[in-house]
Amino acid sequence: MKNDPLRSVAPDAALRSEPLLVASDLTKQYGAVHALDGASFTCLKGEVLALVGENGAGKSTVSRILAGATGVSSGTITFEGEPFAATSISEARRRGVACAFQELALVPDWTISENLILPDRRGRGMFSQNKARDESDRILSALDVTHLNPSTVVGDLGLADRQMVEIVRAISANPRLLILDEASSALNPIGVEWLFARIRDLTADGVGVIYVSHRLGEISEIADRGTVLRDGASVADFTRGSWSEDDLVSQMAGRTARRHFPEKPPVPKADEKLALEVKGLRAEGLSSIDLTARHGEIVGIGGLQGQGQTELLRCLYGAAPAVADLWQIDGKPARHLTPPRAVRRGVGFVPEDRKTEGLALTLSVGENLLAPWLKSLSPGGPLQLRSEGSWIDGVLNKLSVRTRGANEPVGDLSGGNQQKIVFGRWIDRDRSILLLHDPTRGIDVRAKQELYQAMLELAESGVAIVWFSTELEELVNLCHRVAVLDRGRVARVLEGSEITPDAIVGAAVGTA
Repeated sequence: MKNDPLRSVAPDAALRSEPLLVASDLTKQYGAVHALDGASFTCLKGEVLALVGENGAGKSTVSRILAGATGVSSGTITFEGEPFAATSISEARRRGVACAFQELALVPDWTISENLILPDRRGRGMFSQNKARDESDRILSALDVTHLNPSTVVGDLGLADRQMVEIVRAISANPRLLILDEASSALNPIGVEWLFARIRDLTADGVGVIYVSHRLGEISEIADRGTVLRDGASVADFTRGSWSEDDLVSQMAGRTARRHFPEKPPVPKADEKLALEVKGLRAEGLSSIDLTARHGEIVGIGGLQGQGQTELLRCLYGAAPAVADLWQIDGKPARHLTPPRAVRRGVGFVPEDRKTEGLALTLSVGENLLAPWLKSLSPGGPLQLRSEGSWIDGVLNKLSVRTRGANEPVGDLSGGNQQKIVFGRWIDRDRSILLLHDPTRGIDVRAKQELYQAMLELAESGVAIVWFSTELEELVNLCHRVAVLDRGRVARVLEGSEITPDAIVGAAVGTA
């Protein structure tokens, strides 16, 4: 009988000495590019194995191979003692391997119940919506996901809820090996607690879990063992308690490194001109928001997921309708704001989902960098990248983007390098305000540090930054002020030494 993820039994210590999956000397080539070049690791029954490495190290490639989404060029994989080479995601799921993908594999136009039930029912006769809703209700309830309606269209959900549905879909396959590829990247702390509870239920029942994440604090909490990948190869193994975050960063980077935050720029003077001022901002999901940001100031937006942070940033960029008693950009009224008008007024925006909102994946790196200015740069004909070549090269160098050049399709880049492109389009572009929606989500430690440095340089140049982050450490260590949202209102504004993890969480849940 298959393991049931909705049931938890006492863990058997003997399980964690029995190999579940063994991968040996895996290679994967895409033309001349080696995505994997000798990756080897073992996952035991009932354990959490972490795969860590910088963007482009091969972690997502491993996940896709095990999940049946792509093949391996060479090397061997055994699962439960038998050779394993799934040629499709459905075949891998039938054999007991399921994956929650970093780039969500959901169908946006389908409901939650259709996404949970349909993929595993193809070819089994007629599909019943009522039965699918009932089954989805059972799955969601048993996995403690009570806030989602199975009849909701997935495309109408926020990114965090979409990611939760992706995780639920993988668990609902009753896998004996579950792969979580950056599965927590859009989740807030409460969402991560939910995920860890599900992982502990599964491992107690003998299920192996491969956990891919750039959040080293999470790995130290949930992983039993781990393997470090660098340039597609396995370079180190570690066990719980035998490593520090600095050790991991050094192994990932291949050099001595420290995981730290740069020193934030000085607090802007009280008489520094306001770049942004809104009073009584109202919109769907928002109720009378007051917010200011001075030139050179980094204003964090905190709070539990779904309290209006996404709506606030979209309204400030003109991507969603809103009204306000007062709304000024650089002291001048902001009326009938739209994204093109916001760009002309000096506002930049890094959206929540780089794939669907931030990038045109079939266009080149250079075209994506210049996307906000396409009309002004090429009013009567095709975009000429050559005229902006020096600026493009400067951005790519400043952010250390790993690319074959400005003409490479941006869809060919790793997730971290794609995120750098979304951010990099606003560098040296005469911005007054930069709105950031969790810009370091799902990127590695070194890429985070590069983005932190670029953000601080923008602030030092006088750009006001309004930054929503799901990582408390970022808000604490890099922001001058933090506005904590609760139910579409600013519950509290923290400044200076008041900005602590406890104060942010307390304001978010109404205890401070």
